[in-house]
Amino acid sequence: MLINSKRFLERLEKINNLKINYKSIGINRIALTKEDKRSRDLIIYWMQSIKLKIKIDNLGNIFGFHNYSNKTKPLLIGSHIDSVKNGGKYDGALGVVGALEVIQTLIEKNKIEESIGLAVFTNEEGVRFAPDMMGSWSFTKRENIKKIHQIKDFNNVTIKEALKKINYLGKERQLFFKPKSFLELHIEQGPILYNNKKEIGIVTGVQAITWLKICLFGKSNHAGTTPLKNRYDPMIVFGKINNYINSLSTEKNNQLITIGSINVQPNQINVIANKVEFSVDMRNPKNEKLNKVEQKIKKEIKKICIQNNIKFSIKKLVKFTSVKFDNKINNTIKYHAKKLKYSNMNLFSGAGHDAQMLAKICPTSMIFVPSRKGISHDKREYTKNQDLFKGVNLLYCVAKDLLNN
Repeated sequence: MLINSKRFLERLEKINNLKINYKSIGINRIALTKEDKRSRDLIIYWMQSIKLKIKIDNLGNIFGFHNYSNKTKPLLIGSHIDSVKNGGKYDGALGVVGALEVIQTLIEKNKIEESIGLAVFTNEEGVRFAPDMMGSWSFTKRENIKKIHQIKDFNNVTIKEALKKINYLGKERQLFFKPKSFLELHIEQGPILYNNKKEIGIVTGVQAITWLKICLFGKSNHAGTTPLKNRYDPMIVFGKINNYINSLSTEKNNQLITIGSINVQPNQINVIANKVEFSVDMRNPKNEKLNKVEQKIKKEIKKICIQNNIKFSIKKLVKFTSVKFDNKINNTIKYHAKKLKYSNMNLFSGAGHDAQMLAKICPTSMIFVPSRKGISHDKREYTKNQDLFKGVNLLYCVAKDLLNN
């Protein structure tokens, strides 16, 4: 091991606060909550302990730099620390704690003169505020910060209000520096490495993602006294739409569609619903295929709702195109993986990551380590310590190489 594996593991356990009943409820570090603040404060404490220069931007993205000035283009490594509800302890946190270990090891062993930075991006998961990957998306200046600040959660709390509450509304503007390149270490969150018994995944790109929020509006009435002909029941329409949407998802077209959340009002056993709100998550490696599926869904929803006298609305929450990562960086990853005798393979990411946002402004790639049985976004998420160490070890070698080239 080139890194200090004991120090890395102790930090990973500490940031996850595993004493808080992890085995029964998993990690609940939702963006911009007190749990998120606790981990942010801890990371900044560690950054300060190795004398990194701390910068926080206007969406709460945290950056810790070694050898930084306004004229430098630092190599940037990192990830996110927010989680889904009842999530796993490696998703995001591995990439942040691993990057911190890499930077500290580089400083201790090499006395580097080049500029390098640790990035901790805000709200990658998109659980509380949509879209996901919001921090990295905002950093690349794809949207006006004033518009992003007004995005609200389910309790009508804005991003800006949430940032102020936890004292992480920073002063730096979007894209206040330009990275030389960006590298992210992450668990795979799928079964490809696990099934192929490979230790390292070299990520060639990320597939396109679209999120929709669909509302169906009916009329509430008594469940026992309202004849079928007098009903305006959005649940019946939802069932038909659900069946149609899932029929579009096949292995042949590489199309993944998930209805992951549903809210029914008034949500009472003896009352016909007056509103059904649900999400649709669509992913495909091909932008054109995803666009066609989206149009089919919208057309079918309109058709079914007209047939059943149900009003509807469709709102697009997220639309990210597919991204290809930098071949030069991937060749460097492969070279060092081979040198370290880590088995590896190229793969395409099914999950979205901060790296796909950074790829729009600088050469970017990712290193994956296997997740047992491909389980992620769940408390059962697990990666062997030796696989974690190999991922961080490889990140160290690649970062050192990129600094010198």
